[in-house]
Amino acid sequence: MNSKKRRQKKKLQKKSAGSDRPTQILNEAFRLYKSGNLKLALRKCELLLAAHQKHTDALSLSGSIHLDLGQTQAGVNCLQSVVKILPDSSQAHFNLGTALSANGEPAEAISSQHHALELKPEYPEALYNLGNVYRQTGELETAIRSYRSALDLAPDYPGAATNLASSLLRLGRAGEALDASNAALKHHPGDRDALAFKAIAASEIGDPDTAASILCMDRLIVQKDFEAPASFRDLAEFNKALVTHVLSHPTLTREPANVATRHGQQTQNLALEPRGPIAQLQEMIIEAYDEYMNSVCNQVDHLYLRQIPNLSKIDIWGTVLDRMGHQAAHMHRNAWISGVYYAQLPDVMHGANESQSGWIEFGRPPDEFPCMVEHEVRMFEPSEGRMFMFPSFEFHRTIPFESSQQRISIAFDLLA
Repeated sequence: MNSKKRRQKKKLQKKSAGSDRPTQILNEAFRLYKSGNLKLALRKCELLLAAHQKHTDALSLSGSIHLDLGQTQAGVNCLQSVVKILPDSSQAHFNLGTALSANGEPAEAISSQHHALELKPEYPEALYNLGNVYRQTGELETAIRSYRSALDLAPDYPGAATNLASSLLRLGRAGEALDASNAALKHHPGDRDALAFKAIAASEIGDPDTAASILCMDRLIVQKDFEAPASFRDLAEFNKALVTHVLSHPTLTREPANVATRHGQQTQNLALEPRGPIAQLQEMIIEAYDEYMNSVCNQVDHLYLRQIPNLSKIDIWGTVLDRMGHQAAHMHRNAWISGVYYAQLPDVMHGANESQSGWIEFGRPPDEFPCMVEHEVRMFEPSEGRMFMFPSFEFHRTIPFESSQQRISIAFDLLA
């Protein structure tokens, strides 16, 4: 091979390697994104976009990462760029609509989803997202039509039947909500929303026995009182360490968006390093979960328990409630088993407490559902060093308390 041919071969090899480089960077960004390393994944995308400004896959991934980081306007900007480059892409309009909804722009989100549907009429994902936007803006009848259209195309579409049930419950149409919940459970037997909404709907149509068989509060909600871990002198020292860790945590925020905390503060995930005393609490949670599954599964024949997969992830967060602090009725739809540990309670919760202030209550539906009957509830008394564990579909709330002292608890979700 002469020198000219060798130079040509090297040039072709270099060109080929250069064309592979963007794909390698994008694949690495996707890998980091899926592993939860969002900031590093975003840096990879930015590196790629510095050389290829119109790389639509990198722009789309950047938009998703910004949304996951709560940077909704940045997410919108990325996805608007994709639409400009690919105006005939239904996926691009769908993604932009999702971002606009997250950014608090419902009218623009609706327009984007309609663009997606014009390009791809049989698009259940766009119909589902359209229903979500209408539901958020209170246009429930329109939301219901969107969910039904999505289900006509994809009867097993996750979330469509349960959001349909939720919308129907908000309109007081419990019978239809029960049908929608049953349809969801047919395809997804462990769906937390479907179980919770079915229990509410059953009570509303006069079938409390069905509701009770789902909630099974006397047997599925389990209490465990702990002693101090071996590395602490006593329980008071351990709880004090937990309180200090929560109160000094950099993510502690007053009433963050989209959570149930009222008149209080909440952290993000405490299971991330540095964990401090949370490491010992995490071991206690795992111990309690093993006991829970061994005892409850042997005593209770419940469809939900048979659906629980191997749970390998844990989220832990601290909640600090001030005077009149409480948590509105909510459940944990993304988890399988949830719980709470009490590290510090105000004096008004000790001794005689006839008003049950600061207690945790299960079974009461959220205020968004205009219930016509009295639903069965269960009250449980917190105590420092006490943990409650329960299926994540159980609606629960806390009772407000009157005290200048703080009520500090640490909640957790066990996830697949």
